[in-house]
Amino acid sequence: MAVLSSPLVAGAILLSVFLFIKSSFTKTAESKQYAALGARSPTVVPSAIFGLDIIIRMFKAMRVHKFYQWTKDLLEDYNHTFELRMLGQRLVMTDSAENIKAIQDTQFWEVAKSEEQHKIFKHILGDAIFGMNGEEWKAEAALYKTHMSRVRDTDFAVTEKHFLHAIPHFATEGTDAFDTIDRLMLDVVTEVFCGASTNSLTSNQQPFRNAMETLQKIASFRQLLGKVGVWLDDKWIAPQAVRFIDTYQDTFADKAYARARESVNRVKKDCLIDDLVERGRDRASVKNAVTATLLAAKDPSVTTLAFGFYEIAKRPDVYKKMTDEVKEHIGFEKLPVMTDLHKLKYIKNVIKETLRDHHPLGFNARVTVKDITLPEGGGPDGKSPVAVLKGTQIIYGLLSLQHRNDLGIDDVNEWRPERWETWKPRSKWEYVPFNHGPRICIGQQFANFQMEYFFARLCQEFETITLLPHSLPQEGLVKLELNTKSAHPIYAKCVRREKKNE
Repeated sequence: MAVLSSPLVAGAILLSVFLFIKSSFTKTAESKQYAALGARSPTVVPSAIFGLDIIIRMFKAMRVHKFYQWTKDLLEDYNHTFELRMLGQRLVMTDSAENIKAIQDTQFWEVAKSEEQHKIFKHILGDAIFGMNGEEWKAEAALYKTHMSRVRDTDFAVTEKHFLHAIPHFATEGTDAFDTIDRLMLDVVTEVFCGASTNSLTSNQQPFRNAMETLQKIASFRQLLGKVGVWLDDKWIAPQAVRFIDTYQDTFADKAYARARESVNRVKKDCLIDDLVERGRDRASVKNAVTATLLAAKDPSVTTLAFGFYEIAKRPDVYKKMTDEVKEHIGFEKLPVMTDLHKLKYIKNVIKETLRDHHPLGFNARVTVKDITLPEGGGPDGKSPVAVLKGTQIIYGLLSLQHRNDLGIDDVNEWRPERWETWKPRSKWEYVPFNHGPRICIGQQFANFQMEYFFARLCQEFETITLLPHSLPQEGLVKLELNTKSAHPIYAKCVRREKKNE
């Protein structure tokens, strides 16, 4: 009796009773909605204690960098589409090509970025483009596209300047290649889009990444919890990281406003942040654009370059083919120009294979704005439509999609650039490196340029690149921080090439 009189136990009992009654009423209402749609829900994964057991397993998987493998196993067990029930919230997961096509294209306006996502990523993205929907998103996308969908003539000089700063880091044995690549891309992207480089390679400081990675880890887990995740505010979990990101944004905004005041001739700005100031956007919009640009223009390229670097460091034969190609079409003395990069077919295949085997986004999320059906995932064979009710969060797996065993690839889990010489996806929806549909990545041209230039210059500067024995295996592991990053540091021995002018 003493136990039952405890306020904590009594509260737990009342909560359980409330959730049970709520669940009973919900099931009755949902049955009518499913009947109206003419389809059933995806298979619901069995759980206990209102899904707390699933939350615990999910958290444990994320801690050891196996969340991707955990979801992949479930997707294979449940016809590539299933539903999780956690604390009264529904979460649908799918890696069906047809369902992803519906979400990204044919049923694009039936799903959206949710208000919960907006609140969860508030301290990372603010009110920037990646949390927008509808006409607001279309207008903002048009503005961003003018800056991010092209390669400027000046981008070559900017990229080369910072690549020269990266060379000594790569040449120093024991340096984490991921860290060097991340600094390199941060320095390039901040100069191109924010008007001033962070120069992290020369200052040997990278506080931005530490703070951002902390918030990304937290936000990635919060997002999976839907409405419940909103309660776990970053301000309470990681207050120092929140304050640092806010200060970091302010620094770039201050510089942009200072440049605007110093400008004598009011001309159209070629830098995104300066353009926003010129257009009279408020300070919050300028600050939001800083982190949005860094995440969109930097992180996917960093992830792809780092995994590509890891793979070629394991495969001397691949790196030899890359250097032979660069020697044939460019040479080792001349800096690459765009026409040179177009000739590097094998290096393009290295990039495509890395995007296939190590998709940088990995997962993406939408919420249904009405009761809908998705093309498949139901029935014994998973080929029947499934119903997804309004307000349900859908997580679709791009990384697991590209690792499905039924895509016509015998060695789907092997990284092999040569496959692209004879193989191509049966559908564009089986290979989705930059998304498709209205929200296709507007920066893919800039990203491809950065990756091609990086690998071409790497071949020009280094004779060999070899993974060191103490560099831990990355296979089957991803660090989920909004993007799917390498789980461990990458250590390699990079031997400089002797050049004629040296």
